[in-house]
Amino acid sequence: MTSQEAAFKLLNEVGKPLSSKELARIALERHMVSSVAQDPVASHAQTIEKNIRDDVYNKPKLIFIYSGAQGRLIGLPGWNSNPPAVRNTSPSLIEIKTKIPLELFDKIKLAEQAKLKNDFDETVTFLLAKGLSVLSSDIKKGLMSQLDSLN
Repeated sequence: MTSQEAAFKLLNEVGKPLSSKELARIALERHMVSSVAQDPVASHAQTIEKNIRDDVYNKPKLIFIYSGAQGRLIGLPGWNSNPPAVRNTSPSLIEIKTKIPLELFDKIKLAEQAKLKNDFDETVTFLLAKGLSVLSSDIKKGLMSQLDSLN
């Protein structure tokens, strides 16, 4: 997969513009692309930027989106005039960031494809809630053990 294809896929998945470096970092972390460059993130980010700027290898098509606070971001065509809304607008939701094994990520993506919930975020939340309910007695035992150790 090329840097451009990986960026296109990631932008479709997250639904909002990202910086070229963020796209490159995620693509490398997920093993969507590889690099032997001294700075792989910078190398892939520069490739994405050059493809858009020169419009020669800009397939699938990506565009620059200028954000006052965040600077120049990468987005999909159509987002320029009407960028997608940020998902986390509810005060009852928080965004978390964690690293998980690729095999586990692949299983979560399979659960998403099974349409257990509407999107990736809802699928992860659903799976976490199910897992916590299954482990609730173990969690309670662990907490009780810690409380008992305070005596």
